[in-house]
Amino acid sequence: MKKKLFIFDLDGTLIDAYISIWETLLHTLKTLGYPPVDFQTAKRAVGHGDKNYIPRFFKPDDVDKASKIYREYHLKSLNGKAKLLPGAKDLLEVLKQTQRNIAVASNRPSESGILLVRNLGIEHFFDKMMFGDQVTNQKPDPEILIKILVYFKIDRENAIFVGDMDIDAATGKKAGIDTFVVSTGSSTIEELKTSNPSRICNSLFEILEMLKQGLL
Repeated sequence: MKKKLFIFDLDGTLIDAYISIWETLLHTLKTLGYPPVDFQTAKRAVGHGDKNYIPRFFKPDDVDKASKIYREYHLKSLNGKAKLLPGAKDLLEVLKQTQRNIAVASNRPSESGILLVRNLGIEHFFDKMMFGDQVTNQKPDPEILIKILVYFKIDRENAIFVGDMDIDAATGKKAGIDTFVVSTGSSTIEELKTSNPSRICNSLFEILEMLKQGLL
């Protein structure tokens, strides 16, 4: 069946902003007198939204202060520190050319999410973007995907969700949507296999090739 709607996560799926996230975390830790953390530790914690990210590294009494510092610095840090993952623009261009609906479903706050896609010049590809602060329950709750389906008035059988984490696979399952995960994000390949998505891809080029073959 030719899918009418493609929904994408951002970080680790279409975009690599991990250096910016790490730099922002290091700045916040230093400002509040905490020791630094290594890159992999910072990267592995990404994906659950910053309201869940910050408490992993700060004491409860410091979370509000840390969140404010983090969000303000991150908006500056994103400029020039994020990049598209291989195949992202090619895939979005083919989807647009074949008149598919394209959406974003990210746990990021909308302010940084919108800035990120604008900075990378891909905002025009998306017909709808939804972020973590625009839903009551963030992924892995399926609320964000269900709201996008309702917005487009498209049945779940006609949609596909593309993410990079085990929580994306769980979100897609709960929403009843075919879910592909690319192994370019925060989850290990073992975690992706355990989450049992519809398909695990090494890169976005695999999805692009399936499109070209008429399989999606």
